[in-house]
Amino acid sequence: MPRTGLSPAAARRRAIEIAVDRIRSHGFAKLRLADVAREMGVSHAALYGHFRDKAGLLDAVTETWLDEARARTAAICSGSGPAAERIEAWFAERYRMKSARAKSDPEMFSGFGEATADERPVIRDHLERMTGELAGLLCEAGLGGREEAVMLEEAMTAFLHPALITRGPDSRREAALRHLLRIILAGLAAGSGGGTPPGCGPSAGARNGN
Repeated sequence: MPRTGLSPAAARRRAIEIAVDRIRSHGFAKLRLADVAREMGVSHAALYGHFRDKAGLLDAVTETWLDEARARTAAICSGSGPAAERIEAWFAERYRMKSARAKSDPEMFSGFGEATADERPVIRDHLERMTGELAGLLCEAGLGGREEAVMLEEAMTAFLHPALITRGPDSRREAALRHLLRIILAGLAAGSGGGTPPGCGPSAGARNGN
């Protein structure tokens, strides 16, 4: 993109920034590569070196937000305190992030919801990383591994799926999330027998992306 005076990486970031602004001001459904290119002062075709199509640009926008979300959950995974408490904090943080975005940034959240409904690769990759983080915490707590992580994610769908999320953090909803989670974790603890779950060892967190 020679007319921008930006490096390829900087030009890509600028295109994403413009896309985010246009989604917020004009709506998710009205985003067009041509409009982003025009605002950057480049040809429509020039953007194809960075995004294969509109869906590719939307994936990049979604990935930017997911990177921010993953930084916050990763901090919980690597924090101190009992692993069971960090599992609860991990789920509560995801609920708060999503519900806050649904209220404060509805058009961006709409794009995230559509990507989730379409099961786009960017979403599948994100969910795989989340399962890895949770599996690492469960291993650390002696409550299971990947199989239990998948089960637990499915059990919490009502609190976390974009189509079901509350618009804005709700203290009662978060309390319900925590209550259900504690019941499930208690059940896992009762069934663990106190031993190390299969597939868990000293490096389980690293293997699972923790």
